[in-house]
Amino acid sequence: MARRLTLGTRGSKLALAQSEMVAARLTALHPDLEVELRVITTRGDRVLDVALSAVGDKGLFVKELEHALLANEVDLCVHSCKDLPSLLPDGLVLGAFPERADPRDVLVLPARGDQRADSRAEARAGERAPFEGALAQGAIVGTSSLRRACQLRALRPDLTLRDVRGNVDTRLRKLAEGQYDALVLAAAGLERLGLLRADGSVVSDGAAFVAHLLPAEQMLPAVAQGTLAIECRAGDAATRALLAPLDHGPTRAAALAERAFLRRLEGGCQVPIAAHASAEGASLLLRGLVGSLDGATVVRGELAGSPGEPETLGTALADELLTRGAGAILAVLATGHQALPESSAENLRASTR
Repeated sequence: MARRLTLGTRGSKLALAQSEMVAARLTALHPDLEVELRVITTRGDRVLDVALSAVGDKGLFVKELEHALLANEVDLCVHSCKDLPSLLPDGLVLGAFPERADPRDVLVLPARGDQRADSRAEARAGERAPFEGALAQGAIVGTSSLRRACQLRALRPDLTLRDVRGNVDTRLRKLAEGQYDALVLAAAGLERLGLLRADGSVVSDGAAFVAHLLPAEQMLPAVAQGTLAIECRAGDAATRALLAPLDHGPTRAAALAERAFLRRLEGGCQVPIAAHASAEGASLLLRGLVGSLDGATVVRGELAGSPGEPETLGTALADELLTRGAGAILAVLATGHQALPESSAENLRASTR
């Protein structure tokens, strides 16, 4: 008899594409399995006229899905891992991390004339282009991420940053209409929607764009960006067994390291925090960042450790950054201020930029 699973998902194009991808892999691995998608609307889907950082809810895109899991209304949920709070509700686990897609951000601009971009070309470490070459002085850039805004302000203080909400197609439509000069988006989302082509072009609803991949050295990604997390009930052994073949060890190690870094810092969408872990030989290298909202003060660091102890690595790097000034930044942000007092900021700049 065929086994049937109900997969909870948000209803956006990207969420559905990701959930359908996981469902297809599950049925390919288990031919007697049927997977039904159930769309669940989250608070993040309903509140579209407020900046994410102003909503103040770490589980903005996942709480309703987790409630459905705990109520046995669905058997599993597929999340963009960067949307998940660093602590899960009791009774739930992350049953699988499929292999990570490209974790980097992309700078997306309208295509004009014979303008071209090679999104697959690797920028040299420390290179400031395309921010200098592609964006004019004072250009308007759309982003709903404090992490991106902090790093953009550090790289290009002249830019005008404006919040942008909505799904990927909506954001690209706003760019095509001239509401922004550029957007910063996740490469993985564009790729999973089939919008990002190998030559660096992006086409959405008949409008053409060019995309520049931003190296992690220049724009450190969000925690677990490009990673899918499949959540299920801790006591559902049957579903966990079905998910096990989807789990990718290196991706799990990287995600756990980055999430431990975030958890130790107690950060959410109100704090500019970034982290990216990658394999370096037999070690796992974790890079992390905490910044002020105005981008004037940024504390960066990196640490290598064992892939077998990723959470220890993430916690250790967070502790290091806390002692080097991240704690002061987080304390100021907790009070609702935009930046460190000038005296404190001056003391940190020499060692943190």
